[in-house]
Amino acid sequence: MPTPTDLVTDLPADFEVFGQAVDTSMADLKGGTTGQILSKATNTDMDFTWVSPNPGDITGITATSPLTGGGTSGDVTVGIQASSTTQSGAVQLEDSTASTSTTKAATPNSVKTSYDLANAAIPKSLVDAKADIITATADNTPARLAVGANNTVLTADSSTATGLKWAAAAGGGKVLQVVSGTYATNTSIASTTFTDSGLSLAITPTLSTSKILVLITQQVKLNRAATSNEQGLGYQLLRGASVVWEANQPAGYAIAGYYPGITAFQNAMLLNISYLDSPATTSAITYKTQGRAYATTNSGTIVFQDSGNTSAITLLEIGA
Repeated sequence: MPTPTDLVTDLPADFEVFGQAVDTSMADLKGGTTGQILSKATNTDMDFTWVSPNPGDITGITATSPLTGGGTSGDVTVGIQASSTTQSGAVQLEDSTASTSTTKAATPNSVKTSYDLANAAIPKSLVDAKADIITATADNTPARLAVGANNTVLTADSSTATGLKWAAAAGGGKVLQVVSGTYATNTSIASTTFTDSGLSLAITPTLSTSKILVLITQQVKLNRAATSNEQGLGYQLLRGASVVWEANQPAGYAIAGYYPGITAFQNAMLLNISYLDSPATTSAITYKTQGRAYATTNSGTIVFQDSGNTSAITLLEIGA
């Protein structure tokens, strides 16, 4: 090869020498077959060789869900889609124990916090029967108190493990319930046989030991047209079909009247009755009144709720 100061006398020959030198120095870059790649053979300059690609060499990227992007040429980018309840993907962690998110994942810390809360809760298995009560035997020591017997009440008692017990209701005399009713339909009785007056009322005692105080105010009128001028009212109180109180004997009529010299009379008045009954039941019971006339001759009658006047009955359940 000529030097920079040589006189070029045979340019074609010089170019041939130059070409041969280039060909020799870059021979490793020539040749190769389709699909081969150029690889560095040594650390020497311009020392390359053609080789077939090894398995694992990246020639393209194919992305499938949850990855996105990919390609086989040019700049290739790869991403990851966000996760949801319908697709997999990247998910953000969250430390909250109150979140309702459906796209975030709980951290171990939030899981541990939730576990601690659940572990400190009272297990539902502590109660195993209807009406069981959750109480405690000591600080942070829950316990079960089984339901008591019918008609007992929950009472504080420091001598028991839970400080509570079921016991009979304390002391009587308490009004447990009150029911009342009225009746205002004219009921005429022209018979010496006891007949319903129309006034009645039902009650269902809560305790079999209770008493029922019956209070009655009932309007009644005596009628008779006769020279003897006598009329009376037999009266009784029934619980169901049983008579519990009555005024019926000749000397003990609830009302009796004798008016000498008067050939006919009508006498209206109010009957006020109070009676304390002991039904000994927790089933529904009905109280009612009945009346009978002392005499029925000469238009003898008795009339309850005459002309639509109102009679009243009140029942009070009294604790034993």
